[in-house]
Amino acid sequence: MAKKAQGRHTVGLKCSECNRFNYAISKNRAKRKKLELRKYCKWCRKHTLHTEGRI
Repeated sequence: MAKKAQGRHTVGLKCSECNRFNYAISKNRAKRKKLELRKYCKWCRKHTLHTEGRI
């Protein structure tokens, strides 16, 4: 069996306007800052700021 990467974990990106989780990404555990990206939200139907949160 393949070994799972030890330095990464899965986090979700939550829309700042409707507070729904739209994306799941893997992130390096060494990075302590919360990730913030402008991504498309299919419920808001526009590009909004998505912040990191637990799934």
